[in-house]
Amino acid sequence: MLPGKLTTSIKGHRVTGDPASHPYAGKTATLATKHDKLGLIGPPLERAVGLQVEAVAVDTDSLGTFTSDIARRGTPLETAIAKARLGMSATGQTLGIASEGSIGPDPTMPLVITDRELVVLVDDDRRTVVSGSYTSSDIVTATAAVAPGNDLDALLTAADFPTHQLIARPNAGSIHPIRKGIANVEDLTASVSECAQASSDGFACIETDLRAHACPSRQAIITAAAERLAQRLAALCPSCGSPGWGVVDVLFGIPCAWCGSEVRRPRAEVDGCEACKHQEIRSVVALEARADPAECQICNP
Repeated sequence: MLPGKLTTSIKGHRVTGDPASHPYAGKTATLATKHDKLGLIGPPLERAVGLQVEAVAVDTDSLGTFTSDIARRGTPLETAIAKARLGMSATGQTLGIASEGSIGPDPTMPLVITDRELVVLVDDDRRTVVSGSYTSSDIVTATAAVAPGNDLDALLTAADFPTHQLIARPNAGSIHPIRKGIANVEDLTASVSECAQASSDGFACIETDLRAHACPSRQAIITAAAERLAQRLAALCPSCGSPGWGVVDVLFGIPCAWCGSEVRRPRAEVDGCEACKHQEIRSVVALEARADPAECQICNP
């Protein structure tokens, strides 16, 4: 939990009613992107808080790629912040925005692929970082090892090709060449032949191009994360008035209806400010709430 004085509150978030009066109204933030994210991230922020977002093309791939030819060295949050700072350095702006996606098997359902998108606003004037995230399994992903001459119809249907673009690379051995942004059958056929020839097993690996501009189903999830960030920024700290008031921690522990011991279920959320560190506890269940004994480790070990 972040440091700072805690006061108990059952009130919801304080939200500005008029974007034109928001602290960010009329200000400009730089969006660091190499993959056409301005139309996904800018509009929600402009609608909610009046923030003008301008894109700057910087080499965000230097911080990691989905094809793993450049490994992501930091956490998603660290990487998103680093991307934002690339844009801020390029433009001299004190407000920077960037996003980072993590796509892979769901921790609780390994057969389900999920996409967690994170969008951050870095504010050097307030020395704050505010983020919004959204996770969804509504993303198209496909992968297959194919040899030249193989029938690709089933793969292309599963991949929603060419609406979603594809990547080709060697299936084994060398990681190069990597052909991205494949959007027609002719380029796909040529890339399969080239990558299979470079592969030690004679196959090419074909997979969804997960870059934002090439993956429409990912675009919707990025926009949803931007909406979450916009909602967070619209909420002002009740103590200092800074944008970004929202949940920073969750408190667990509800008494079992039979024995009274604590069951690990959320009982309250801690709202906090990234600027002044003020915090308030907000109950999410009634004080008299009791947990189902079936969830209790004492009553139902």
